[in-house]
Amino acid sequence: MIVELEENHISDIAYAQMLAWRKAFSGILSEGLLASLKAEDFENIWKKIIQQAERKNLVWLNEEGKAFGFVSFGKPKDEKESADFEIYGIYVHPDHWNQKVGFKLMKSTTDYIHQHSPKSQVILWVMEKNQCSRKFYEQFGFLSSGLNRNATRNGEAFEEVQYSLTS
Repeated sequence: MIVELEENHISDIAYAQMLAWRKAFSGILSEGLLASLKAEDFENIWKKIIQQAERKNLVWLNEEGKAFGFVSFGKPKDEKESADFEIYGIYVHPDHWNQKVGFKLMKSTTDYIHQHSPKSQVILWVMEKNQCSRKFYEQFGFLSSGLNRNATRNGEAFEEVQYSLTS
């Protein structure tokens, strides 16, 4: 079931995000950085995110009400960006990969955007070397816009590619 993020979901999604980072970014970010990740750090970030009214945060809950994945989106972070929406992140607990959780979260997101703003342009940024995520976005019709940028996470640099979709 997909619902709006509530404060009681933060611990679950922070833990899922930490594990997803460790698995998805293995070979992209250093193993030392990935091993040092703490769910509490992600929780602190989510406690700030939940306060931001301009963001929409959807979570996937199982039958027991435990959150195993999320998607977060809203207006583009870069004010110079001409797109209408940006997907900031979508992560699913690795134990639930290949179970259509990410698909359902992304479908809910693109459906929401289309219903509220037909013919919108949606962007997202993905690590250039993250082929698994790139294939996932391409299944939804996202295409590389041709824009790249240098980014850092926890002090490590990497290249990102922008993808876009017109809903």
